[in-house]
Amino acid sequence: MHQWMTAALVVPALLLAPAAVPAQGEPMKIGVFDPETLWKQTEIGKKYNQDLSAARDRLQTQIDKKQEEIEGLKAKLRQQSASLNDDKINDMKKDILAKQTEFDRLNEDATKEMKYQLGEVQGRFQEMLVKTLETYGKEKGFTLIMNKGVVDYASNGVDISQDLIAKFNDMNKVPPAAGAKKPGDAAKEPPKN
Repeated sequence: MHQWMTAALVVPALLLAPAAVPAQGEPMKIGVFDPETLWKQTEIGKKYNQDLSAARDRLQTQIDKKQEEIEGLKAKLRQQSASLNDDKINDMKKDILAKQTEFDRLNEDATKEMKYQLGEVQGRFQEMLVKTLETYGKEKGFTLIMNKGVVDYASNGVDISQDLIAKFNDMNKVPPAAGAKKPGDAAKEPPKN
């Protein structure tokens, strides 16, 4: 996860802080967390990374296939150009140009699709993270929880990233994969003959 969460997570944390100010004389309880660690180590974050990688790989395979097709046509043109008439050479060049245009569109569409999917999962993850921070902060009595990326210094003792991973996983279960059997489904299945 990149810097996409920094400002969006600091603002809600700061807005919550005035309501959580301790009475005079009580110590402030402050925590910091690393959103990158949560993105990489929570079950949902891992699932989202797998989904994004699978989508990227699928799109890259399509792009690579189209690129190989273009390279094959170019090689064929180079090999046969001496034995072909000008009309046939021009037809092959037009075909290569058309395939290059398809390649460019495919590449552009793939980039747009990946940006969209990344934005979608980051938005969902951020919503879950904000809810987790609010719940965790209230349960543990924190006055302020901040993103480590906007803090110049924090001792290791105030880093709550690992605790937040556990809380995040507890609050946000990974949905079962499509077609995956749920516990107890075996009891519902008819007996096999």
